[in-house]
Amino acid sequence: MMDKYFIGQIDASTIPAKRSYIPPQQAPYNPDKTSDFTIKILQFLVPILILALAFTVRYYTKAE
Repeated sequence: MMDKYFIGQIDASTIPAKRSYIPPQQAPYNPDKTSDFTIKILQFLVPILILALAFTVRYYTKAE
């Protein structure tokens, strides 16, 4: 069935050797990066607080 698509044999000597995965070196822990953590937390919490404030204002203005 696939005979018309057959091109030829694979020469095993031309296949490159399989390389093993070497993970990249991780940088040592830098305590100055804690400000990055607080920025990420603020980027998450500030929009949630704004949304909560909007719902609170809507709830109290609608009740009156």
